Amino acid sequence: MAEISTTIFEQLKREIISLEIIPGGKISESDICARFSVTRPPVRTAFQRLQDMGLLEITPYKGARASLISLSSVHQMIFLRSTVETQVIKDFMDLCPSPLELEELEHNIRMQKLLTAGKYVDEKQFFLLDSAMHEFWFDKMRCSMVWKMIQEDIDYERFRMLDFVGTQGYMDSIKDHVRLFQTIKNGDKDQIIPILSSHLNAGLRRMGNLIHTEYKQYFILDEDDNAYWGGYNKRIEELLK
Repeated sequence: MAEISTTIFEQLKREIISLEIIPGGKISESDICARFSVTRPPVRTAFQRLQDMGLLEITPYKGARASLISLSSVHQMIFLRSTVETQVIKDFMDLCPSPLELEELEHNIRMQKLLTAGKYVDEKQFFLLDSAMHEFWFDKMRCSMVWKMIQEDIDYERFRMLDFVGTQGYMDSIKDHVRLFQTIKNGDKDQIIPILSSHLNAGLRRMGNLIHTEYKQYFILDEDDNAYWGGYNKRIEELLK
């Protein structure tokens, strides 16, 4: 039972993070039982694990739904990542990246461009390439656990996917990646803060009013927090100009 429960857990986790199951979307115990041809106990175990991770909300007599995205959590993770990743990249630059390392980064960017050259873009594949590029310098600086912690913020990861799905802002991301790469290659550490901060906050700018209109039902919106972080981001953008 433990093995099948883990299989169900992993599959539903992937579907919730990739937005195949939308925030607030119902997940029926009986449907999952039928889908995996199992009885209720392993499904309930998987559901409990998803609830413990914050991916699922289970209400007695009402069933289970994928959790909503906390916009406050998204803002806070961007703040944390901007601070930490800036230092990671600067430390990486201090090591004078080798031609092979630079080629690996440039290859990733070429793959992003190829993926977006066609009429249809696989947002899941772009998401993976985007993540892999940033993971590269965390890995080189022996900070893989820090990167894992960032990826385990479920609200932030789902927001990143929603940005790609909702705005199709692939070319903006690629342009930022090219600027980051050139800055690393040229050893210009002073440019890392403005480029990275702008890049990490770009999803919030692209989504803009969509958060409060088309995708409002996906979010937990704390107006006080939103006002604070909105003001904070404006101040940062002014300072970085």
